[in-house]
Amino acid sequence: MIRPRYRKVLSDLWINPTRSLLVIASIAVGLFALGTIATIHYSISSDMLTGYAAANPANIQIITSLFDQELVEGLRQVEGVREVEGARNFGLRLEARPGEWIAINLRALHDPQNVVVSKLLLLQGAWPPADHQVVIERYRLPDTYAGVGDTVRVEMLDGQVRQLQLTGVVNEQSLGAFEPGGGFFMAPVQGYVTQETAGWLGQPRPYAFNTLYATVSADADSTAHLHEVASRLRAKMEEAGVTVVSVAVRGAADHPNRTFSDAVAGLLFVLGLLVVFLSGFLITNTLQALVAQQMQQIGIMKTVGGRRWQIILVYMSLILAFSLAAIVIAVPLAYQIGFRIVQALVIQINVNFQGFRIIPDAILLQIAVGLLAPQIAAAIPILAGSRLTIQEALSGINQGSAASTDHLTAALMRLRGLSRPTAIALRNTFRRKSRLLLTLITLSLGGAIFIATFNVQVSMSDYVDRVSRYFLGDVNLTLAYPYRIDDMQRLLAGIPDISYMEGWTAARSELVLENGEAGESVTLLGPPPDSRLVQPILLEGRWIQPGDRNAVAINERFVQTYPELRIGDTLRLNVNGKETDWVVVGFFQLAGKSSGLLAYVSYDYLSEILHQPNKAITFRFVSHQPDMTMEQQKALGRVIEERLKRQGLEIKESQAGKFVSASAAQGFNTLTGFLLFLAGLTAVVGSIGLAGAMSMNVMERTREIGVMRAIGASDAILMRMVLLEGLTIGLVSWVISAGLAFPITRLLADVVSNALFGSTSGYILTPTGFVLWLAIVLLLAIIASVLPARSASRLTIREVLAYE
Repeated sequence: MIRPRYRKVLSDLWINPTRSLLVIASIAVGLFALGTIATIHYSISSDMLTGYAAANPANIQIITSLFDQELVEGLRQVEGVREVEGARNFGLRLEARPGEWIAINLRALHDPQNVVVSKLLLLQGAWPPADHQVVIERYRLPDTYAGVGDTVRVEMLDGQVRQLQLTGVVNEQSLGAFEPGGGFFMAPVQGYVTQETAGWLGQPRPYAFNTLYATVSADADSTAHLHEVASRLRAKMEEAGVTVVSVAVRGAADHPNRTFSDAVAGLLFVLGLLVVFLSGFLITNTLQALVAQQMQQIGIMKTVGGRRWQIILVYMSLILAFSLAAIVIAVPLAYQIGFRIVQALVIQINVNFQGFRIIPDAILLQIAVGLLAPQIAAAIPILAGSRLTIQEALSGINQGSAASTDHLTAALMRLRGLSRPTAIALRNTFRRKSRLLLTLITLSLGGAIFIATFNVQVSMSDYVDRVSRYFLGDVNLTLAYPYRIDDMQRLLAGIPDISYMEGWTAARSELVLENGEAGESVTLLGPPPDSRLVQPILLEGRWIQPGDRNAVAINERFVQTYPELRIGDTLRLNVNGKETDWVVVGFFQLAGKSSGLLAYVSYDYLSEILHQPNKAITFRFVSHQPDMTMEQQKALGRVIEERLKRQGLEIKESQAGKFVSASAAQGFNTLTGFLLFLAGLTAVVGSIGLAGAMSMNVMERTREIGVMRAIGASDAILMRMVLLEGLTIGLVSWVISAGLAFPITRLLADVVSNALFGSTSGYILTPTGFVLWLAIVLLLAIIASVLPARSASRLTIREVLAYE
């Protein structure tokens, strides 16, 4: 036999399936969002650490002049070193499509079958490559328009073209780890060949190396210890007569995309909490209406001897039933969707997916929140209902303030041109003030989050555009060797599309620490005075000006690595084998935590140090045609290349001006996808809240609708009244949403900015989110109003008047 209290619970579940489904849906949406977020976060965090550790990533990278395998063997004995490996890195160009050449970095390995540092994971085809074959890393493989088994054409520095067979696709977890700017997302196509193939591709002494990779035996996450071991390796190599060009270090757990995953996790955490918070409001609102509707039942239960704790237990059991149903729906759905999203992300953020699996923490979190949060959200209406006396419950004294609504109706009727049905509809909107408040909070917060996601998306797009201002120009071309600027102008004078050209110089340097030892590598860029092709994002101080000599503007990575640095401080850099002092005049923002140490200096002073006056290695060109497409920029680049090749110049790389912004946007597009996904969830939560409120409002006025129909009100009038009520709620919520969108946008923008750049930043407002949410909320109001009104209008007058 089922006890009466539990028979009532089952009755409440089935007697009004619409209300039950709304409560279950409101709980399930919050749990689904939480479970999806937890699944993504735990999976990516675990897979990123597991995959990175399994690859045994290099802690130290030293770029040098050529050295041989014998020296590598000797370096294994250096104190603190666990593994060392030599590699030959060199850059060529690959023909992606006929006439379209893109940069490719090739790495020749001594023993490809036994790579011990920064191991490669074979994904497709065969490894290792044989002679005249190449294996390519998966991230930029689509840029090559080639697949396993295809033949790719590679252009050497002297202009000769060789053909390589693509035999495999691999994954390198440390891709972009030591890139000076942009990290993983700005890394070029990465290929792997044999040492014999390196010689065939024009590399002198192909069996020698120019890069040393090393791991340490202990304290792999201590930057100070890594520098100590790197200094010992450097000293040993210099003793052997090797010239060290640069040194860089990276912690064992410092995945190149960790800052990006932190930004994703931060967004997920904040938006997930907000969705769960909104779900709690839906539950509170629904239970408040349920208790108000069942006050007479509460009075009867008390009349026949029901105690307060028994009444509380009845409604807690009802909530438990709703929660269990929501958990059954949300847990498997979050599992499937969460892992599908992770699968879609693995290439974009360079994570090795470890497969579908049970994540106990995510499931337990959903179950705990699913059982506790609804009980907490429902506590106030349940306690309030159980506290009623028998007289109050049976009389329905707390079912609303008729006096206040009648006064409101009278006030509305005094407005000219306002019909009685319209006045009643507006009165009904404010009839249940507590329910209206909860509905407005839910719908307004959902709308504010929805609007804020579009603002953050535009802010990120704006940042990509601002980053591209460091690479202004329609064509950016890098030569293999410095070339005189005036000669370049003379060679290209016959190309009518070129309206302006700048020659830049660049150099690798090293910080000289206070103890005289070499520090991290610093990339120096020297644009000409009054350059028109760089517009920096200054954080503090000023930019390089005409007449500056040893002035330097440094990126935000300096601030993160050396927080004691201030404007006016002096940096000692080893440039071209000469120690020079530079005065810090400004800090600028570029690629955040994922970039290396980057500095802009005076062209004249840097070219003087390099003994290359009036020469440049990088040239930037601007066309007469404004706002060129990327294809038009590529076409102009091909014209320039052909002219220079005929003159015997060796081209290292040529890029369309918009290539940089397109590459930088790839990472932000992933964040944008998350934002839009979570914006959709908030829209769902808001729609459930409005649908539930309107359904309960119409349900409570079923007898009122019957009376109005009995005295002549048509179905059209009743429908219009309910629709006006829903639209009023929707419009009021939109106004509140628009106001709340400002602080929420700021919150989300700061979360992303802190994760990527280590500091807060501004944000941009876009009308897209405001307009789109207005359209959505009006559509929701219509749907949420029409459906319950139609259901009520279909009842006969006798059925409506008999409704309890």
